[in-house]
Amino acid sequence: MNNITADKTIGAFEARRKFGSMLREIEVKGDSFVVEKHGEAVAAIVPIDVYHQWKKIREAFFQKIRNTANSINLSSDEAERIANEAVTAARAVS
Repeated sequence: MNNITADKTIGAFEARRKFGSMLREIEVKGDSFVVEKHGEAVAAIVPIDVYHQWKKIREAFFQKIRNTANSINLSSDEAERIANEAVTAARAVS
């Protein structure tokens, strides 16, 4: 399930009709789907391991923010370094 594939785009109505087969493609091939409504992306359906990875990175990001908030004597350079690390980590997932 570690195959890297491009996101597939699917309309909301078609996604509803083909939900079972979409789940099989996600489970077996590791596919991801972007669901559109009236031509605009409104949701993404991704493999659960991708979701867990995003959650882990998000929690680490907010933990860094909490740690920074608790460090009153933090220099502006250090705060900027931490923020840049968090942004880099978040973008690495994309």
